[in-house]
Amino acid sequence: MRATLLLSACLLLAGCGADAVATPPPPPSTVAPTPEASSVPPNGQDLLFAAMMIAHHGQAVRMSQTLLGKAGVPQRVVAVADYIRADQSREITEMNAWRVAWDSPAVSPDDPAAARHGAGHGMMTEQQLAALNATDGPAATRLYLEQMIAHHNGAILMAKAVLKVGRNAYIHNLAKHILNEQGAENDVMAKLLAM
Repeated sequence: MRATLLLSACLLLAGCGADAVATPPPPPSTVAPTPEASSVPPNGQDLLFAAMMIAHHGQAVRMSQTLLGKAGVPQRVVAVADYIRADQSREITEMNAWRVAWDSPAVSPDDPAAARHGAGHGMMTEQQLAALNATDGPAATRLYLEQMIAHHNGAILMAKAVLKVGRNAYIHNLAKHILNEQGAENDVMAKLLAM
């Protein structure tokens, strides 16, 4: 997955003209692991991480949908926002399937309690989201990239933390994926900001 994102980033940032359309490949469809596939039962930190990350991803999806509904956003940034929207929507579905497989309730991406647990980990405030809603074109593009980099940094901190205290294989693999994927996406977005 990281390799496909980096390849897409190269296509987006390398010799493509400003009007060229280059979109990342769609995320692969995967099936959430069953308890048998990650046999060590989750501890409370694993379950909390999944709940917090579902809310965290939910906000990233909403931010991306907001940007995708605006005019005047460069195609390169549209491609990144659409990729984040699709990839994190898929991961929300997987994390909820994993929770249900371990006899825990699914979590709504809009769950305010899960979002409160993730506060301080890159979650945007209502004022910050309103600012993104209120802007268009170049201003919206810049604000989205800045906010999403901060948002990803929060997810990266959460992933590093659960690697120290979690014990379930699926959560460890997910945390490593977040470190790699969102770190690579931040590199791409920082380059887009510098253009």
